[in-house]
Amino acid sequence: MEKYIIFGFDMETDIGSYLKTYNGVKNGTGRILSVLKKYDIDATFLFTGDTALNNPDKVQEVAQEGYEIGCHSLKHETVGDVAFNMPNDSPILESELEPRLKENIKIVKKLSKKQPLTFRAPRLWQGQGQIKILEKLGFKVDASYSVSAHKKQIIPYHPSEKNWLEKGNMKILEIPNFAFLDDKNDYSSYFCKNDQWPLLRLLGADFIFEYQKYIIDAQSKLSDICVLLFYLHPWEFEKMPEKFEYDEGTFIFKPELSKNCGDVMVKAFDKYINMCLKDDYKFVSCIGFYNIWKKYEQRNAK
Repeated sequence: MEKYIIFGFDMETDIGSYLKTYNGVKNGTGRILSVLKKYDIDATFLFTGDTALNNPDKVQEVAQEGYEIGCHSLKHETVGDVAFNMPNDSPILESELEPRLKENIKIVKKLSKKQPLTFRAPRLWQGQGQIKILEKLGFKVDASYSVSAHKKQIIPYHPSEKNWLEKGNMKILEIPNFAFLDDKNDYSSYFCKNDQWPLLRLLGADFIFEYQKYIIDAQSKLSDICVLLFYLHPWEFEKMPEKFEYDEGTFIFKPELSKNCGDVMVKAFDKYINMCLKDDYKFVSCIGFYNIWKKYEQRNAK
């Protein structure tokens, strides 16, 4: 059995849609790169168009270090129905989607000098219309499937054109973001029941390493290749505020959003990588894993 880990970093404004600042991108990106280079491992960085435009030096730095650059929407927008109960979540119409994705691609490609091949939807809020457009625009990987939310698919698959949550014949590869599949515990106080985010930061490397065995055991019954896909953020590697004042009001965040951001997260990240390397995990980018999975499919087709 082969075991892989993919770190996908969503390069966005601080604390997702809530802030307009880029302290995480400006300061946290370097901390991430330092740990990745320390262990000589790969990863994927998914930029919103806005983030790339406001931080061109960070796009170029990540690209020059040889890491995969992907897309994460134009302005961290969701599509279709309202995803979460939050004051500034105004989803765009599907008719707006294709030109915005084209602009996201254009910005990222110009700054990185690389064609983006991987996409992740903000808040993992994917839809059927969007995934069809992703394939049309040349993306090879979608990293938007939430095992915590959808529960059915736990290994990579090619989606159906009629229902992206089901297996089908589309060319794009869906790599699920893993959850613990552990019904004995409820982590909903940390935002999502059974999800891995943000527990590396809040509960530590030992916790993640111990409980990821549930998903590895489940995957190993379906495939000779197992993969754990993370969604992380550069703002988690930089100290974040507990509240933020706007002209017309103040956001007071749940403690879990800012807790352990910065040095604690950097140490947990470092420790987790070290533990996994000792347990024979290999770290790859999304497109790197796509190539591994493609060869695996070809072998099984013979």
